[in-house]
Order: sequence, then structure tokens, then C-alpha cells
Amino acid sequence: MKDEQEISTFFIENKRMPTFEEMKNLFGVSSKNTVAYRVKKLIEGGILEKSGNKLSLVQIGSVMRLGTVQAGFPTAAEEDVSSELLSLDDFLIERKSATYMLEVRGESMKDAGIMEGDLVLVERGRTARRGDIVLALVDNEYTLKYLQTENGKPVLVPANKAFKKIYPNPNKLRIEAVLKAVVRKYR
Repeated sequence: MKDEQEISTFFIENKRMPTFEEMKNLFGVSSKNTVAYRVKKLIEGGILEKSGNKLSLVQIGSVMRLGTVQAGFPTAAEEDVSSELLSLDDFLIERKSATYMLEVRGESMKDAGIMEGDLVLVERGRTARRGDIVLALVDNEYTLKYLQTENGKPVLVPANKAFKKIYPNPNKLRIEAVLKAVVRKYR
């Protein structure tokens, strides 16, 4: 558990996995064999994943799910005594190899609750349906918009009246991914 925390903290701070040499320092050991053994245990435990010579975190962490909270009229808060650990990766990501995050720039989707600086989780390979928020490639530029149709042709619709709809050439429009989640950090 301590090894997992050390690697997770390193990854969050450095935005990359530590080298074996760096893991020696993180784990407080002097032998690369000890690091290799611990890495093997983390792979077996489902914490790390190995692809060729590359290691990656399977999940950065879990959070405690304590119960529910009312978003309408206030009610007595109830903590669920049988709380569980909830992996955000498991909750949000169905196909890890097809899912990635992007940071939002601009305000064209603010009325959909997607603000500048938010992170969006998008998934490739999903069939985009009318009304989905999609990552679209139009004229060699990416944009995040609602996918709609008018007169049988695709239209990319912003969620901000200050922006205009985009009417792309259907033959040149490429839907790269479909929005899965929005992550916003407060303070």
C-alpha cells in the first residue's frame, strides 16, 4: 500500500512514472532487484500495468463513498455505514485504451456546465448519437460541441448563445470521441 501511494504521489507531482532508480529512493531501498520484486507485486495486485518496458498506473486511487446527499430540498444527511471504496477509474472508464482527458479552453460549452479549465473525459470508438457532446475534427481543428442534425446533415452546436453553430462539410467532419465526464476542481 505504501509503495502504491509513493508511486501515485510521484505520478501526480511529475506527470510521469518514476524510473527504477527513482523508485529505489521512493521505496527507501538500495537494490534494483527489490524494486523489481515490488513492481511485480504491484502488477499482480492490479495497481500497475506493464506493456513492453512501459509501466502505467491502473488506478491513481480510490475514494470512500459514504452515501447520498439531497440536491433538492434539504433533508437529514445519512451516512451509509456499509461504505465502500469507489475507484473513479472503474466508475468513469469502461475502455481504458480508448479513453483520455483534455483540458477545456474557451467558453462555447458553458451553458452545458463545461467551463474553461475543466477536464473532459472522452472515449474514442463510441458511436456518436444526436444530442451527444462530441470531440469533432473540423477543418483540421478540434472542437467540443453538441452533435445535432439539420436537414439530414450534421451540425455542431455550442452551449453558449454568443457562439454560432458550425455547419461542417459532412465528408470532412470527423467525430473523434464522445464525452463521458467533466471534472472540475474547486479550490
